[in-house]
Amino acid sequence: MSAAPMDQRSAQQWAEWRQSRRHLLKMGAFGGMGIALGSVAVTSGTFVRSTSAQEAEPTLGGSIAMSLADDDVQNFDPIIPTDNMSIWTMLLIYDQLIRVGADGTSLEPGLAESWTKSDDGLVYTFTLRDATFHDGTACTSADVVYCINRLVMLEESGWSFLFSAVSTVEGPDPKTVVITLSTPWAPFEADLALFGASIIPKAAHEAQGEALFQAPVGSGPFVFGSWDKGASITLTKNASYWDAGKPYLDELRFDVLTDANARMLQFQAGDLDIVTSAPFSQLESLKANPDVTVYEAAVARIDYIAINVTRAPLDDVKVRQAINYAVNKDAIIQNVLFGAGQMANTYLPLMYGHDDTIAGYPFNVDTAKALIAETAAAGGFELELMIGSGSPTASQIAQLVAADLSQIGGTVTVTELEAGIHRERLTVTQDYDMSMSYYTTDIIDPDELTNFAVQSDGGTSAVWTLYKNEQVDAWVREAQTELDPEKRLVIYSNIQKQVADDAHFLYLYYPTGNTVSQNYVKNFGILPTGNYRLWETWRDDV
Repeated sequence: MSAAPMDQRSAQQWAEWRQSRRHLLKMGAFGGMGIALGSVAVTSGTFVRSTSAQEAEPTLGGSIAMSLADDDVQNFDPIIPTDNMSIWTMLLIYDQLIRVGADGTSLEPGLAESWTKSDDGLVYTFTLRDATFHDGTACTSADVVYCINRLVMLEESGWSFLFSAVSTVEGPDPKTVVITLSTPWAPFEADLALFGASIIPKAAHEAQGEALFQAPVGSGPFVFGSWDKGASITLTKNASYWDAGKPYLDELRFDVLTDANARMLQFQAGDLDIVTSAPFSQLESLKANPDVTVYEAAVARIDYIAINVTRAPLDDVKVRQAINYAVNKDAIIQNVLFGAGQMANTYLPLMYGHDDTIAGYPFNVDTAKALIAETAAAGGFELELMIGSGSPTASQIAQLVAADLSQIGGTVTVTELEAGIHRERLTVTQDYDMSMSYYTTDIIDPDELTNFAVQSDGGTSAVWTLYKNEQVDAWVREAQTELDPEKRLVIYSNIQKQVADDAHFLYLYYPTGNTVSQNYVKNFGILPTGNYRLWETWRDDV
C-alpha cells in the first residue's frame, strides 16, 4: 500500500477501536468472552505543542539547549541501546524508512517516500526518496539492506526479536527495497519506525567499524557535532535534509544533568531552554510563571518497580501480589507527584491496546496480609530496592514503599546507585531484588512493549525480571500474526490480565508530562512515543 492510504487506515483503525470499545462497554461482552476493552488514552489530542506551525511563521536560526535527565547516551549504534537518551538523540540524526507522524498515533513516510504491500501481506516494496548522508554520499537501497540485515541477523542486535518474521531484504535497484516476510506480521510497519531500524551509511561503517558510532553519520535532520561524554552532545543543522526548509534551528545541545536540582537551576538561569523531568513539586509554580510553558500531556510511559521473580521470597506469586496490594499508589501520586498521574493497572502504558477495565492492585493492607500469611514470608522478609541517584522523586517513592511494606513484615533497604552501576545490576547481572524503573513505547503498536516487558524470550527476559509464563508467550506470538484488529485487542487484554495476576512488577503509576520550556521555544512537543520532532521547533527571539 502507499504511504498516504496507510496513514488513513491507521487513523481509521484508531477510530474503529474507540467505536468498538464504546460498543463493547454497552454490550458488556465480546465474542462470548466477557471482555470489555480499554479506552485509547494516547490520541492526537494528547500531543500538545507550544505553538502550532499553522499559527506562526517559523523563525530560522538559533540554538536550543535541552537536558538529558537519565544519563548520557550509551551507544549510537541503532541496533544496540535500550536507554531513552540514546534513542531520542538517535532519532534526530538517523532516518528510518517509516516514522511516527506528528500526531504521535499514525505513521508517515521517512526515508521511504512510499511503499506497497502484497495481497498476502508478505512482501513490502519501498521506494526511497532522494537523500544524502551527512558525509555527502547518496543513501541507496544498499544501505537500507545492510542496516535491516544488521538489525535482523546480528547476534549483538538487541532488537532482532521484533523482526523475526523478516525472511529476506533485497535492493533490486538503488531506489527500491523489497522486504519479504515468512509470515504476515501485524505490527511490521510500526516496527520499521523503531530507532533500531535507522539507516546508516554501509560504506562508512565497513570502513570505520565501531568507531563510526563515536561520531555517527545519518541522513536525518541534524548532524552530529561533538560529544563531551558525561557532559553534553551537540548537533547541528543538516542543510541538505530532504524535508526542504527544515530544521529551523541551527544547533541543538543536550546537557547530561541527572540531578534534578542542577537541571532546574540551569533552567532558571537561562542556561537550558528545555528542561525534562522537572520535579513534580515545582509544576504548579512553573505553570503560574508566564515566561515558561509546562507540557502536561502524558507520554506512553509506566513507572514501576521491577521484581526479580527468581529471588526468594519474590519467587512466590502471592508475595508479589501482597507487595502490590500493600503499597498505596494514590498516596504516592498525591504526595510525590502532586496529583500528576494515575495508578498503573497493566504493563501497557496509556496507549493503543491498553485495557483500563483491569482492576490492578488498589491499596488493601488486609488483602496483602492475608496473602503473605499463606507464604514462607509470613514471619517477615528482607529486600533491597535499587533506585537511581539524583532523583528526589525516586527517593521519596522508595521511602513510601519501604514504609508500606513494613506493614506486612517487610524490611526494605533502599540503595541509591549511580546510573551505570544501577544499569549493570539490573540489565546485565540481574543482581537485584527490586529496582525502580520506567519505560516508554517507541512505536504506536503494543507489540514492542509486550515483547520487551512480558515475553520471556523477547530479548530482555521480560525487562530483566526473569518472568516466564508459557501461556503469555503463546499469546504474544499469536497477537503478532493476527491481522484482525479486534481479535488482536482481545489477545492483548488476555495478556494484560494474566501478567497483572502474575505480578512481576510492583505497578506504580502512569505519569503526566513534566517537561518545561522557555516561552520563546515554539512548536515544541513530546510525542506519546516520548521522542521529539525538534526539526520542526524554532525560537522566536532570534
